Amino acid sequence: MDDKARIEQWFTTYGSDIHHFLVYYTGRSQAEDLVQEVFVKALKGSRKYQGRANPKTWLISIARRVAIDEYRKRRRSRLLPLRLLGERKASEATPEDLAIHRQDIADVYRTVMKLKRTYRDVLLLRIMQQLSTTETAEVLGWTTAQVDVTLHRAIRKARSIHGALEGGVKHAETIKRR
Repeated sequence: MDDKARIEQWFTTYGSDIHHFLVYYTGRSQAEDLVQEVFVKALKGSRKYQGRANPKTWLISIARRVAIDEYRKRRRSRLLPLRLLGERKASEATPEDLAIHRQDIADVYRTVMKLKRTYRDVLLLRIMQQLSTTETAEVLGWTTAQVDVTLHRAIRKARSIHGALEGGVKHAETIKRR
């Protein structure tokens, strides 16, 4: 199979995953241009792909670099919040459910945005993209141990920040003293 056909097949297979990754990573709901850029870069670099990594992992690595480049261009740091468990279809949700859901998303977003980039990266890849520790390590260029430790620290820090947001100033001051 030639490079162009392989990339077309990967686009069909992984295009949606790459799009979702870029939407969550960049905070832009219109990420089609970035998806296109990922697959153009994949086509240009397809000779470098040696088959050692899963194609999806390789493409997410490219997508991550594209997103970082986009961030640098726009000088903004935006991530959509982590997916909340138990989401319902919009048609099943009551207006109260939707209002609570929007507030929960806003809370999670505020929490995630307070994390440093490495914590956000590992949370996004492990939780949102549901990549394995090994795949996440490949995307980030880390060891699996570093992924596990960073994920643990990110979750602990997110809980601490979320508690401070929930508990107000007094709770935040207590956390800072610890």
